[in-house]
Amino acid sequence: MNKSQGSGLRRWMCAPALSPAGFVVRALLIAVGFALCHLLGWREHTTFLTGTPAAADTSVRTSAVLGTIYMATYFGAVLGTPILLLSAGILAVWQRVFAAARGEA
Repeated sequence: MNKSQGSGLRRWMCAPALSPAGFVVRALLIAVGFALCHLLGWREHTTFLTGTPAAADTSVRTSAVLGTIYMATYFGAVLGTPILLLSAGILAVWQRVFAAARGEA
């Protein structure tokens, strides 16, 4: 990895929260979190909603914790990620239009 790639990745990861790059990074983090929970098989633990554990060897409390984490990441991925990506696009266009209007482009 050369220096320009490293600084580019660092620039994306350290982007301000309310910037297009910041929105994209946070959307990716949410999506990666959901993918990790899904790959770990925590979807089965959402059965705690009906009062049953996912497996005979797990308690309802464990299923509730893992199921709640899975549902939070799922809703974040389904609802939050698209909103963050749309916000990033709108903000990028907004900044570009105002930069051009001020003659900074």
